[in-house]
Amino acid sequence: MTKEYFTEQYKKLKDLNKGQKPLYKDFLKFCGVHKRKLDEVFGRNAYSKLQEECGDNPNKLQMEGTPIKLILEQYGQLVRSINQLPVTSDWIFAKLKPSPDAINRVHGLKWRDMPLAFVKEFSDRPEWKGVIKILQQKSELSTTSKPNKTFTEIVEKIVSWTPDRKRIIEEGYKIELRNYLEKHFKLEEEVGESNPDLLLNRKFPIEVKKDPSQSEYDRLLGQMIRHNKLFGSAIAIVTSISSEDRFRKFQKLFTEVHGKLGMTAELIKK
Repeated sequence: MTKEYFTEQYKKLKDLNKGQKPLYKDFLKFCGVHKRKLDEVFGRNAYSKLQEECGDNPNKLQMEGTPIKLILEQYGQLVRSINQLPVTSDWIFAKLKPSPDAINRVHGLKWRDMPLAFVKEFSDRPEWKGVIKILQQKSELSTTSKPNKTFTEIVEKIVSWTPDRKRIIEEGYKIELRNYLEKHFKLEEEVGESNPDLLLNRKFPIEVKKDPSQSEYDRLLGQMIRHNKLFGSAIAIVTSISSEDRFRKFQKLFTEVHGKLGMTAELIKK
């Protein structure tokens, strides 16, 4: 693949977007390539260089223009609205921007460090007193618990993962994710009483689903609850979604059910 190929594809996608600059992930999906291919042609900050080559200002510059203070204010408002320590799926469900992955990439701030960053920024602001109290109580519990810390690390790794390409069958995503995660964690497959697709460090179960139907979403919710009862947490990854509306409804139910049951769980879309 050449520079000319990528510039041509970028312009085609931009035309399809009615002149709007394509997002990085959308461009990779449109081309059907992994980011490594783009890096091989353009080097560091490949997509930004491609956008400049095509006469556009890079999207990354726009993300850098989002002040960290504004991101933390959004975080505080989310804490206030749900009255608990948010997980990444709460942020995504609330349609807040940038994404947790982008916050880490652009500002170097990991999701697990958001409570501390918020307290440092707004500790002298009386209007955030209630939010800070929630964060100090909840984050103290999670940071003293090694499994919770590892769970957050696993979620961050998965959020950073991008499939090489669209897969015809679910097993293809599972194999690719397994190869990625086993570089960082001890990994087993379909073991234990609840038989998760993947089990990391003998404690953190993961289910992988490709474009679930409504009945498959219902089954996934039951699987997650069983995993939680046995292991204390669970992660669901949903890929190749054909119905965004069906996913959104499940995401809302997923958050509500696990919140009411006091269970630790993440739902990640890929």
